[in-house]
Amino acid sequence: MFINFNAASEYSLGVELEIQTISRLTGELIPGAGIILAQLPGEVLFKPELFNSTIEINTPVCKTISELEKHLKQNIKIVQEIGHQHDIDILISGCHPYSNWQQQQVTRQERYLNLLHRVQWPVRQFLIFGLHVHVGIDDADKAIFVMNRFTAFLPYLIALSASSPFWNGFDTGLATTRIKIFEELPNAGIPYYFKNWKMYSALVENLIKTNSIDTVRDLWWDIRPHPIFGTLEVRVCDAMPTMKETMALIALIYTLVIKFSKEFEANGKLSRQDRWILAENKWRAARYGIHGEFIIGKKGKTRNIRDAVFELYQEAYNFCSSAEMKDTRIYLSTIPEILDKGPSYARQRQWARKRPGDYKYIINNLLKETRENSFYEE
Repeated sequence: MFINFNAASEYSLGVELEIQTISRLTGELIPGAGIILAQLPGEVLFKPELFNSTIEINTPVCKTISELEKHLKQNIKIVQEIGHQHDIDILISGCHPYSNWQQQQVTRQERYLNLLHRVQWPVRQFLIFGLHVHVGIDDADKAIFVMNRFTAFLPYLIALSASSPFWNGFDTGLATTRIKIFEELPNAGIPYYFKNWKMYSALVENLIKTNSIDTVRDLWWDIRPHPIFGTLEVRVCDAMPTMKETMALIALIYTLVIKFSKEFEANGKLSRQDRWILAENKWRAARYGIHGEFIIGKKGKTRNIRDAVFELYQEAYNFCSSAEMKDTRIYLSTIPEILDKGPSYARQRQWARKRPGDYKYIINNLLKETRENSFYEE
């Protein structure tokens, strides 16, 4: 079996954003997806998810970041307006701070019921919300090279986007609880290294033959090629409350995919990073966010995560200047503000220190950030 890669228009963009439906009165997760989606019949940009308290908002395929922003804003607004008619609010963060997964209503669709039957408990507590970014790639081997190259920078995205420090009503001590819950799924986490598309196809064939997966959609890696769409899909980011945070991470992903694609076109050579470093840096980002240290190189050297992220931002910003991507630079310019104010996990903990045990206060502040598109400070 050879998996065909349906090469997309070069550097096209698309986004999937998972959002929460909550009660306007209590702030608890409620089964609002069915209510909202019932008023959007035939719409392909709004989809159910495993739990009926989740809606996946999609954008159409876009040519520019500004076009994508317009569609994403519009689609979020549509869901918000329908929700408000039914006393439903839309919450955007990696996890809900206190709602219990055991009380959630499963969406009665064959795919989700089969998934529950096969995977059992890891899926039953899969109450998490993420941002998935697709960037079009025009060549299968290029997609594999970019995935390999990008893998070392996934922890940078994790640290910047982390927005899920609370879970089931307590502080987990992590910057992102979501990323650790996601890792409990089979075939999830850091992808394998592949020399080329042929090697990737061989793995997929063996996984299907051995009934390890049904389709390539069951490979839940942090970053993966999407053969059907012809894209590279980056999946590590928590959903973030503000549009400017979301667009900054999308811009960074978009820039890095283009930068690494240019490297492939220039020589296609890649220096591999040891898997233990990839795994350890991912853990450090999930645990500490921007307030820890990354391992740099094989000789035990470390570097402050915040400084490493800022340096990556500068490289991306300079690349956009040389590549004449001025519209992308505008979105990237939010990254220093995130580093200064703190990613969402840090802001949520600040609110928790102000009002200990009052998780509704955290919910209200997240809603305020989404509504005003700014980092909420008292």
